[in-house]
Amino acid sequence: MSGFRRITNLFRRSQVDREIDLELQSHIGLRIDDNIAAGMKPEDARRDALLRFGNPSAKKEETAGQDAALGLDRLWSDVKYAVRQLRNSPGFTITAVLTLTLGIGANTAVFSSMDAVVLRPLAVPDLHRVMTLFEQQNRGGNQQTTLANYEDWVRQSSSFENLAVYTLADKSMTGAGDPTHVQSALASANFFDVMRTEPLVGRVFNAGECQPGHDAVAVLNYGFWQRRFGSDPAIKGRTIELDQRVYTVIGVMPKTMQYPAAIDMYLPFAPTPQQLADRTTRNQFVVGRLRNGVTTRQAQAEMQTIAERLAKDYPATNAEWSVHVEPLLDGINGEWTPLYYRLIMGATLFVLLVVCANVANLQLARGVARRPEIAMRTALGAGRWRIMRQLLTENILLALIGSVGGMGFAAAYLRIIIITMPVRVARYIPGWSNTSLNGRALVFSVVLAGLAGVVAGFAPALEALRVNPAEQLKAGARGAIGGRRNRLRSVFAVAQISLAVALVIGATLISKGMFSLLHVADDYKPDRVLTFGVGLPESRYDTAQKRAEWYTHTLESLRALPGVTHAELTTALPHSDMGSVRDCEIENRPTVPGKFQSARQLFVSPGYFSALHIPIVDGRGFNQGDSLNSVPVAIVSRTFVTRYFPDQSPLGHRIRMGARDSRGQSSTWITIVGVAEETNYALWEDGLETAVYVSTGQMPSPWEDYVIFTDGNPLALAAPAQKAIAAIDPTLPLDRLMTWEQSLHEDLTGLMYTAAMLAFDAFVALFLSAIGIFGVMANLVGERTREIGVRLAMGATRRDVLAMILRRASWLTGAGIALGLVFAFVLAHLVANLLRGVSPSDPVVFAVITVVIAVAALGSSLVPARRAARVDPMQALRAE
Repeated sequence: MSGFRRITNLFRRSQVDREIDLELQSHIGLRIDDNIAAGMKPEDARRDALLRFGNPSAKKEETAGQDAALGLDRLWSDVKYAVRQLRNSPGFTITAVLTLTLGIGANTAVFSSMDAVVLRPLAVPDLHRVMTLFEQQNRGGNQQTTLANYEDWVRQSSSFENLAVYTLADKSMTGAGDPTHVQSALASANFFDVMRTEPLVGRVFNAGECQPGHDAVAVLNYGFWQRRFGSDPAIKGRTIELDQRVYTVIGVMPKTMQYPAAIDMYLPFAPTPQQLADRTTRNQFVVGRLRNGVTTRQAQAEMQTIAERLAKDYPATNAEWSVHVEPLLDGINGEWTPLYYRLIMGATLFVLLVVCANVANLQLARGVARRPEIAMRTALGAGRWRIMRQLLTENILLALIGSVGGMGFAAAYLRIIIITMPVRVARYIPGWSNTSLNGRALVFSVVLAGLAGVVAGFAPALEALRVNPAEQLKAGARGAIGGRRNRLRSVFAVAQISLAVALVIGATLISKGMFSLLHVADDYKPDRVLTFGVGLPESRYDTAQKRAEWYTHTLESLRALPGVTHAELTTALPHSDMGSVRDCEIENRPTVPGKFQSARQLFVSPGYFSALHIPIVDGRGFNQGDSLNSVPVAIVSRTFVTRYFPDQSPLGHRIRMGARDSRGQSSTWITIVGVAEETNYALWEDGLETAVYVSTGQMPSPWEDYVIFTDGNPLALAAPAQKAIAAIDPTLPLDRLMTWEQSLHEDLTGLMYTAAMLAFDAFVALFLSAIGIFGVMANLVGERTREIGVRLAMGATRRDVLAMILRRASWLTGAGIALGLVFAFVLAHLVANLLRGVSPSDPVVFAVITVVIAVAALGSSLVPARRAARVDPMQALRAE
């Protein structure tokens, strides 16, 4: 037993000694790395480490604080060593930093714009608690509410800290330069309490100023203050004239307050007792702030209960009406803006992945030259984690440097985006003027840099750990290790090409869709049409007779101008997305419960159809006899006939448009006298809508668009048209004076920005993928120089060598394109759902882009292939 115990003790002691040896080896390796990082020669570094750790027990006695200090020292040593390594490879460092600058900068710019427009369009505290409240009939679309219902909501609800109301009103401002059209929000005094916004200058109005006769004060929007008054600091107390009534400016809102969109000023909402009791006129917007702890769902449930109670109390006006509560942010963003931003953000992240793959390829190529260094560090005792940590430190440092450059690139990117956006369009985008590089963008950039560093450096670091010190000294090891590296580089190259294919095809499809939308109205020659709008103030044009006389006189004056072929009125031009879609009731035809009848209602002058070459296919058009004193008539579209009169003529039938009032009645019955050929008034959709045309001579609207047709330059008629209107009423401004073509371009500005950003992403991805293929082929030639020399010495021709390299490049390109086409097909379906005129399997786009990317990739591999074909066999073998 004693012998057995001695053997066991010896075995245990040997195990302990081995553990001590392993620990000592680890500590020695760490000390060697630190010494080398500090600038010591490898021999001196090893000698110092052996002396330092001659007694391994001393290491175990270090305190926790000393371990932490040692950890910081090692981190600092890693950083210094990384800086020295990057400084010693300026070509690699500059290329990697510029590449990362593009990827990180583009992502930071897109995030900054998305943060300002989508995520935080308003600098409102606790924006997620601010709600908008709408009424819905039979679970239909959102509609504004009545003042009487709003008053009941305020009294009966407990889910909201505050409920405020506002309505929109067009005004004509005079007395401060040329007459101009301004859009105002008539808001209750607690509107600013709900938004928790303080004025930049002066004050906001109070409850006493929201009383009839005491409401002659105004609070200006920041943008309007800048544009119209040059940011005059003494604006407070200045008077302005709106619809010939004098108002006193009492304050200016800050730049961050851009709600409602495109508002020029806020005026007190001062309803009369009759308006407060009205339950039929739904033209008020309601916003509210939830109490702490109340969820949107709870508020919705309470408001639905109140709506049901009001429906029982007031069945004539509130039956079948409910309340819908939704976050204010949802209404601000709309349906398309967040979707387009997510598409751009996704594409830009794709670019960052291409950048990471490119940097990883550079690191793998650089790793060939660093094999002796890594082998020596491993032989001297450095552990795998120690080496990986050092390599990852270099990559993260590279990415952080790239993020600094990226912030500069992002600032320039954002500057270009902001200055190229038309001011008239920017007014309608809440948060756009707040777009900037802020603290959130800085944090996003740094986090992105760290992730990019890890992603780009992980695979090269793992590959570096495969270096065997013994094999490194053997001839031929280079080819063995190079084979693994080449496989990794090939994977990254294929990934770059596949992402580039998807991005380029997606960007091309969106650009093609945008181009088709820009020319969707070419049949009407929009470049020969001048358009502008005029709003008639209710205070002076309060009767249909006054409005009809105004339109008659102005059209006569405009038609008399030299060069004018037609001058007409309309509330919507084709492909303008304008015109009100309203309920439509057909006489003697009961509506089916749950099935809605609607049509787009347009008010046009009699010559509208002739000017736009829209044929009347049945019945008659409007004429001068259709006046205020004659029977109201209408012209309907062919789609209207197909849908509502499929087996009979609609002529002579009567319809009326709009929701019913408190007496169960809606607007006047109008008789169908004609059927017009189809005209698409939607911009984003191909489907034709039902349309009902009403004559402005019979139902003159307070707001109309003038369309002036000419055979020459329409902008030459701008000044004469202004003079003609001013001669009749000098206080009325002309709004959106531009050609129809310019108006279409403005409507598509957001899409053009999306296409431009995606095109930039696609170009960067294509450029980097071409560089990636070039790098793979160049390194392949460099590592196989000896093999190429042997082949040439054994009788292979230079054409054979060239074909060998190009064949390899063709395999990589083919694999990348095949994988990219799968991604592109998925992306194409998404784009097709967003835009009209886009086919998800467009053969021309797919074929052309495939050829372009194949040519670019193979072209970039041609230079290293030609270099391989010129290799001198004797020099290659002598070098080995």
